[in-house]
Amino acid sequence: MAKKQQRAASRRSPSTVKKPNTKPGSKWALPKPLATRQTYLRCPTSLFKFKDTTHLGKSHDIISQDRAVGAINMGLGIRKPGYNIYVAGIQGTGKTSVIRSFLEKWSSDSPKPSDWIYVYDFEDTETPKAISMPAGEGRKFKKRMDALVKQLRELVPNALQSEDYENAVNAYVSASNERKAKLYADLERLAKSMDFIIKSTRMGIETIPVVDGRSLTEKEYGKLGDTDREVIEDKRSQLEPEVLDFARKVRAIEQETSGFVESLRSDLGLQLVARELDPICEEYKDHALIAAHLQAVKAHILENLLDFVDSEEGEGEGSHHAMPEERDPHVKYKVNVFVDNTNVQGAPVIIESNPTYYNLFGRIEKNVEHGMYLTDFTMIKAGAIHRANGGYLVLNAMDIFKTQSIWDTLKRALKNRLGFIEDMGEQYSLLPTSGLRPVPIPLDVKVILIGNDEIYHILHDGDEDFHKIFKIKADFDHRMPRDAETVNAYAGFIATRTQVEHLLPFNAEGIAAVVEFGSRLVEDQRYLSTQFAEIKDLSIESDYVARGEGAKEVTRGHVEKALNLKFHRVNLVEQQLLDMVRHEDVLLSVDGERIGQVNGLAVYDLGDYSFGKIGRITCSISSADKGVLNIERASKLSGKIHDKGIHILSGFLNALLAKEHDLGLAASVCFEQSYGLIDGDSATVAELVAILSALSNTPVRQSVAMTGSLNQFGDVQPIGGVNEKIEGYFKTCRLIGKSGRNDVLIPVQNVPNLMLHGDVRAAIDSGKFRIFPITSINDAFELATGVPLGFTGMQQDSYPAKSALEAIHKRLEDLRERRQAERSKAKGSSKASSSKAKAT
Repeated sequence: MAKKQQRAASRRSPSTVKKPNTKPGSKWALPKPLATRQTYLRCPTSLFKFKDTTHLGKSHDIISQDRAVGAINMGLGIRKPGYNIYVAGIQGTGKTSVIRSFLEKWSSDSPKPSDWIYVYDFEDTETPKAISMPAGEGRKFKKRMDALVKQLRELVPNALQSEDYENAVNAYVSASNERKAKLYADLERLAKSMDFIIKSTRMGIETIPVVDGRSLTEKEYGKLGDTDREVIEDKRSQLEPEVLDFARKVRAIEQETSGFVESLRSDLGLQLVARELDPICEEYKDHALIAAHLQAVKAHILENLLDFVDSEEGEGEGSHHAMPEERDPHVKYKVNVFVDNTNVQGAPVIIESNPTYYNLFGRIEKNVEHGMYLTDFTMIKAGAIHRANGGYLVLNAMDIFKTQSIWDTLKRALKNRLGFIEDMGEQYSLLPTSGLRPVPIPLDVKVILIGNDEIYHILHDGDEDFHKIFKIKADFDHRMPRDAETVNAYAGFIATRTQVEHLLPFNAEGIAAVVEFGSRLVEDQRYLSTQFAEIKDLSIESDYVARGEGAKEVTRGHVEKALNLKFHRVNLVEQQLLDMVRHEDVLLSVDGERIGQVNGLAVYDLGDYSFGKIGRITCSISSADKGVLNIERASKLSGKIHDKGIHILSGFLNALLAKEHDLGLAASVCFEQSYGLIDGDSATVAELVAILSALSNTPVRQSVAMTGSLNQFGDVQPIGGVNEKIEGYFKTCRLIGKSGRNDVLIPVQNVPNLMLHGDVRAAIDSGKFRIFPITSINDAFELATGVPLGFTGMQQDSYPAKSALEAIHKRLEDLRERRQAERSKAKGSSKASSSKAKAT
């Protein structure tokens, strides 16, 4: 069996405690059992002015959440730093739906935010520049720049291969070649006159000596005598300055030619680029950042005009290992539309259902080629916080804590109001890495965080920055008053679901049954649940039942059957425990009488289902002077609230029975056959009745079960789970009971919480099952035993005749007298022994 936690009760908001209905010293009037009508508040169909939901239209009104609505309006209306909104409330109260409807209204009345683009920074290549543009202009600018690059890739090669350009280049190059040839011929003549010939090589100009009309080789030159070599070297030294002068003049001609060709190409490029780029510059001349970027683009294109000439020879093996800018030299002129608000109507509303780090804060994508990660500024992608810039971002509080560092990064972004884009891996890297560092964009975003109260208080108490950046809390109530207005709001909600979900119409009785289920959810006849997710599910399941029976509309019977099917799906553990009771694996008794044994009531909470169960509470009395002993606590199976309840009843007993003397007894209290943690104080009344029964030797009727908290003055206080407890007891009585009548005692404050199932109400009608509302320990004890307790107040000095307290008082007095006599006898024996010893 799955591990469960048993709780005696969940604490409720304190109600006004009703005082005993008599004064001390007067006769105590026992409460009367509740009538059936007090255990279930039906919804009268007279509240509805329609026959079925087909006569109602769709309704998207926010039902009874005025406090939360006011907070949301304030949070959305204040556009100042820190006024983000935390929406708190239990699951299913429509928080997300309400936020969505609010944001649709607020966003439609808000201006459309700007686009954001990233462009190449020609001065700092690792830091792409972020530029803001009016909505829709980013996409338009990207198209203009893409068209520019495409045009230049066509125009530049054509212009450089045109006949006029080639003729001009060839003519100048030919003239330059002629000038170099003339210089070379003049140098040859001079060298010949000095018995040398010249030879042009890759290393420069070589001078080779000539003897007898024939040029010498290296070997032949080496065989010459010293005198001949000196003569040759003397002539060579005279020729060398002329060779150097020739080389200098040739270089000058080549530089002049290269300069001419570059100038010609630049003039041609300037004409082409100006013709294509100047209209774009003119269009964006009023946008300073775009205009500056276009001038940088123009200068870079003119410096690298040959990049627009395709070179198939250069696309070899090595090009695969080049950087992105080298593989595509035109990427520098592209535009990355980071945030595109072209199609946004009003302010953007982003509901991020999967807030991973990169989905929320953006990323820099990378391609893997030949084992290398390659990226460029066009691969910077926006996250939800960037797309929501100028609008609203909705996040689930639980989701953002599932991934490490999301909360810290979100806080930093909201505090600095900057949208950083970082690689999460770099935050945990030991070694710094080089890469793109995009300039963060300024943020103006309203964040709405949806969660529960527990997360809110954890963040508020444990994070000093939380209250600075989430200054507005919108608290959704889980219930609303049950009146004609809210009942009809339920009807409107069901009518809307029937149209949206294409369900069968609900008649008035069917809606009334759903309304009654709404009161059962909050366990209060005076309120209705605002967990509309539960109401929607019930309407869908009721439609399924009705269609299965071939009905044309959903009735009360279909709703009740759908609820029974739902309980049957999830009550396996409860059924297994009842089987254990039937097989007497769990020892319980709902008939007969027994001293010191009381049927207490507890609740098993399995998350999706809660049910009540009888717990046999027993008490044994011994003469040990230890007061009340909590066996659960000694076994470390008692929760703190249960411990508190034991201390309270101990204080009550001591104040009542041990004003002048110690109690002089030990009362051991135990939940029999309980092997899990027990918490809550709703068993305090039952535990005190068990102790008083054991002290007074008064038998307790086992056909009675009870629940209730207690204060130190004997007043009964309200508890939680009263419906589950009563129904759990009823099922046990129906299973093993033989007396034909069983009673259950509950705090009088819990009467408005009763919304009992039909089979329990039928048993109440027949007189086989009774519910008594109690206000004091007097009520509980006398109803359980038939003997008056005799408690009239904490200051009483005497006890009524034939009352349990009188019997307890006599027992304690007798015990004290016997102990006093035993101590006197022991003291006398001790003195006699001492005298005898002295005489000896």
